[in-house]
Amino acid sequence: MIKIDHNRISKAVTSAFDATIDRLSDEFDNAITADVWQWSGVTVRRNGDIVSSPRDIVDEGSLLGSQVILRRGYSAVYVWEAPHALKVHEGATFQDGREYSARPWTKYALQQFDAAKYMQMKLNKELVK
Repeated sequence: MIKIDHNRISKAVTSAFDATIDRLSDEFDNAITADVWQWSGVTVRRNGDIVSSPRDIVDEGSLLGSQVILRRGYSAVYVWEAPHALKVHEGATFQDGREYSARPWTKYALQQFDAAKYMQMKLNKELVK
């Protein structure tokens, strides 16, 4: 006879999911702070730093600090509430025709971090406890 403990499995899945969601949040932050983003020209940031390319996309930190995770069951949606988040991620064209390069930090983070593999590893650890 095989006995399956549904509570134990449910707790393991929840724990692995929670760990994965938190780790992915960190990976998105790491992507924002990574010096990998190309930019044409030199910028003097408000804090006085002079940056060119490659560079991070932190600037004043409002983008980095604006991440919100909306969770429901085994679903999570990451949102960045900084007013300029979409322009930074997708790029934009100013009214005067200047281009604002896209810096898709979510895509970069997902290329660097295998969330499915991480969750599987966490789930395996939870199930052998």
